[in-house]
Amino acid sequence: MSRSDPLAAHVRRLGNQELNELLVQLPKPTFAALVDLALAQPVLPAELLLRYEAAPGVDGWMVVACAPRRRLGTLTRDRDSDGQLTWRAWTLAGDPVPVAGVGWWRRRGDAAAVLAWVTPASEARWLALAAHVRGLPDPTLHTLLRALPCEVFDRLLEAAYPEGSAA
Repeated sequence: MSRSDPLAAHVRRLGNQELNELLVQLPKPTFAALVDLALAQPVLPAELLLRYEAAPGVDGWMVVACAPRRRLGTLTRDRDSDGQLTWRAWTLAGDPVPVAGVGWWRRRGDAAAVLAWVTPASEARWLALAAHVRGLPDPTLHTLLRALPCEVFDRLLEAAYPEGSAA
């Protein structure tokens, strides 16, 4: 039988903003390495809900992040050289959204995910970073947390092990 780890459990229960505010207190090289690993490729975090709304004057859709409502850009239909339907993503300023040299996607959802990834208002990267840290194994999470400034780590320990509990 394995014993639950109160420190890891406490950190995983933190809200997205509170967890990210904790992470930015890591030493810059540690934080940079964490970001490089966690954000190596575009993902659509489960917490980020996207809606598609009609975009007047465009053969496509306006992509809207929900709760709170934020317009991200548009998706338009196109055809590749073989005549297959593809989707292109465009910022609100009308600029195309290429990622790693790719400027079109076969699925509308993939194009929307990339649009969310490159649009700061979507908070996709912020949510992905928090999700990545929550998914770390306990020993790896402990190693990461030990890189925090001593006073920050001590406050975490105090919160994870309330007075009267065994640490």
